[in-house]
Amino acid sequence: MERQRGWMIGAMLLASLVGGAASNLFLTARLGAQGGDVVTASQVNIIDREGRLRSVLAAEDERGMTSLTFYGSDGVVRGVIGAEQDGTPMLRFNNPAGVARLSASVEDDDPMIAVGDQAARSVIIGSVGGTPIVDLLDREGTRLRMTVGNQGEPRISLFNTAGQRGVGLLVSSDDAPFLYLWDAAGGQRVAMGGVQGSTVVNLGDGTRPRLVLGVADDGRASVAFYGAEGALERDISADTQP
Repeated sequence: MERQRGWMIGAMLLASLVGGAASNLFLTARLGAQGGDVVTASQVNIIDREGRLRSVLAAEDERGMTSLTFYGSDGVVRGVIGAEQDGTPMLRFNNPAGVARLSASVEDDDPMIAVGDQAARSVIIGSVGGTPIVDLLDREGTRLRMTVGNQGEPRISLFNTAGQRGVGLLVSSDDAPFLYLWDAAGGQRVAMGGVQGSTVVNLGDGTRPRLVLGVADDGRASVAFYGAEGALERDISADTQP
């Protein structure tokens, strides 16, 4: 008992001389108290019966991460579990060529999962600021996005190769459905939907509506023409003469 106590005091004094920090003293005392089954190392290599490296547990790998890395029998990295230097946890599984095909991480409070070839076509599933997102991507970027808004409204957006929205679908929080069409420059050209029992179709010039077609909840149809400044120029309804 006296011998063990003397060993712990000696270890504590040595840590104090080397590190000069109270945290090192505390850590050394804890390690000493855990007994002989504890292994302290900056890296642990695991090999198979043929002597091939199959796994590495590293406090800091070549990427600066704390990681557990798995290798195939050919030496190719097939999986990594770890934490970035800032503490961000991550998971990655690779194909036989060592290229990532499934990745997952949690940055701050936002989890993200990427599936597929991120250099070609892939899927991202995650949450940003509490909003769930599903993105379908190709080499040009996001081509389709599905989200659910704060009020529970589902949205689907389709993007062109320049990253501009081309088509949008929405069911608002009051259950009104809408369809939107944009041109290549991002100008809204068509908006149609159902509003409080009425059907409305807006045809625009990319800046504002120019022609509005409608069918009211009582069945009355109407056509309205608007000028370039947004002023109503002509209104035709089923119960008036053109």
